[in-house]
Amino acid sequence: MSEAAPPAGTPLAEYYAHMRPRVGERHTRSLGVLDAVTIGRYALTIGATDPVHTDPAAARAAGYADVVAPPNLLAAIFEWGVGTPEDELKPDGTPVRNDDAGAKLRSMGAGEQMEIVADAVAGMEILEEEVLDAVVAKDTRGGPCVFVSTLHIFKTPDGAVLNRNRRTVVRRNPEGVA
Repeated sequence: MSEAAPPAGTPLAEYYAHMRPRVGERHTRSLGVLDAVTIGRYALTIGATDPVHTDPAAARAAGYADVVAPPNLLAAIFEWGVGTPEDELKPDGTPVRNDDAGAKLRSMGAGEQMEIVADAVAGMEILEEEVLDAVVAKDTRGGPCVFVSTLHIFKTPDGAVLNRNRRTVVRRNPEGVA
């Protein structure tokens, strides 16, 4: 794969021109207080059967203040609010963001790296800092693509980092556009 700007006049070229100057942008949002019900439901969903995820007494006996989240919970939850109405979702099931310049592009996950720094426990307030890490255009065997890497840092309000998660997504032109 060689580095190459997407073909001019295509939706991918417009997306690349919009996103490339934004590399380094940071946004922080509060995800609210992590609660025991969310932790328990997630643990049940992924088959994490250790009682420290669902039983406060077992969690305290293991040295935690309350039930502890499975290690990937923070990075796995896409929507922390009440959710997005179905008619406001893209075909892949993700919400359309007001700043989503790539909404009409084809997207696919291209990798994820996670660093677990500390445990997340029920009762913790969680902040997510999102950093646009890289926007790289490449010419691949399948045609022009733009690889977008975003770093998500989950932390407490006092700055204690719980989890760092870097996600890379590849964007391509809509079907029928070279």
